[in-house]
Amino acid sequence: MMGFPEPIQVSSHAGSRGEETPRTFCSSTTDRVEVVRVLERWIQEGLQRGQKEYFRVLASDGQIYILYRDRSLDLWFMEQAGSRGGQREG
Repeated sequence: MMGFPEPIQVSSHAGSRGEETPRTFCSSTTDRVEVVRVLERWIQEGLQRGQKEYFRVLASDGQIYILYRDRSLDLWFMEQAGSRGGQREG
């Protein structure tokens, strides 16, 4: 049985258009990490009423993470983390 992802703590910044962009994040498995650069950003509409806003980010620890904010829950989650090697940069 697949469990639900664990929410993470994210500090974000709302830009001039009011769009939230992650600046730092941490979870139960990671220390506080700074977002160096947002490499990619997209929105995914769910079959149910939810909408998720995704960010592929380069972090200060050299890793690339995929973070998303579930707008219906107003919570952030980490979907994936990987090394920088072999990843394309947007």
